[in-house]
Amino acid sequence: MKLAIKLYDGCIHGLAGLAALIVASLAFLIVVDVALRSFGYEPPAATVALTEYALLYFTMAAAPWLVRKRGHVAVRIVFDRLSPSTQRWWEYAIYGLSAVVAFSIAAIAGTLLVESLILGDVEQRSIDVPRWLLFLPLMIGFLGVGMEMLRFPLTGTSFYASDDPAGPEKI
Repeated sequence: MKLAIKLYDGCIHGLAGLAALIVASLAFLIVVDVALRSFGYEPPAATVALTEYALLYFTMAAAPWLVRKRGHVAVRIVFDRLSPSTQRWWEYAIYGLSAVVAFSIAAIAGTLLVESLILGDVEQRSIDVPRWLLFLPLMIGFLGVGMEMLRFPLTGTSFYASDDPAGPEKI
């Protein structure tokens, strides 16, 4: 079990590292594109398409890590006014609902991925990309988000316990 947890943690951190690498590569690609235009050369036609795909990939790669680090958006105006016992009940309900939604989106993305593989769909832009490559990051990212939402109650940590960005506190 400890090995599985270690592998899962490695995947979450690996995806976060991949997201950082994609952002750095994207910044480089944009600088090259602008520099080529400035010097009167024709930039690569695929820059816009690659930028759009990169936005999808780095968002989904970073999503599970951001949930783990409590970096997602949460509105606490009502939650902070509840009693501690009511807060705990609502917190677990929010985790459950969030996990169900994330796993549902992952399942839909997985279904669309398989369908695109079977049909051989291709996304045609300045470059041709197999359509399943658009659904792969959605499936992986939302599976990770769902797992992270389940991890909070299973490990006894709370998203709401502290504003300390260092990490969640035990509840």
